[in-house]
Amino acid sequence: MGAYGTTVACVSAMMSPRGPEAPTVYWVRRGAVLLVSLTVVIGLWWMLAGGSDPAPTPSPTPVTSSSASAAGTIAPTPTASAGVVTAVPDPTGLCPDASIAVTATTDSSTYLVGSTPRLTLTIQNIGTFACTRDVGPKANALTITSGGYPVWSSDDCNASIATKESVLQAGERLASSITWDGRQSPQNCNKQGVFAKAGSYELIGSNETVKSVQTPFAITSKR
Repeated sequence: MGAYGTTVACVSAMMSPRGPEAPTVYWVRRGAVLLVSLTVVIGLWWMLAGGSDPAPTPSPTPVTSSSASAAGTIAPTPTASAGVVTAVPDPTGLCPDASIAVTATTDSSTYLVGSTPRLTLTIQNIGTFACTRDVGPKANALTITSGGYPVWSSDDCNASIATKESVLQAGERLASSITWDGRQSPQNCNKQGVFAKAGSYELIGSNETVKSVQTPFAITSKR
């Protein structure tokens, strides 16, 4: 029998199964064999097709520019953490002289002989933080001169030893005023001094070692 005859016989046997069991059993068996064969064929085809895929293209290697390299060598600028508290000078600390400015003023630029000028001493904290300064009579003084010669001082004859330490905020001013009786300081404090004569005078204020600039004023015998 030739190949054709054999093939026809096999197909005939599959289409008309014979045996001791019912035909349905043979059909189920043949279906299972066919399904397994088909699965094997599909698996072999998938493996062969997958192996023919082109090799994946490698990712390009990143190139670091010279500017990026240079930037990497720069140390980052330190920044303050939100939890860090900047130290603030203690207000109870004494004010340095460099933080203190003193001014001396009169209530008029001209007075008659025998007048009683009102003199004002102002102390200001020109620093950037609060500090403590003695602003009492012991630390303060007002002095009147004429042509560089002393005429009168608030410390003459009745110098006070009273102190008064005050906290001055940055920019804060404290002012105190006294009335000058218009007389020169006597050489003997048990006697009353004579009235200052007509002429040109200067007022100078001081707080400890800090002094003000001179404030000029005049005393005249005529209105």
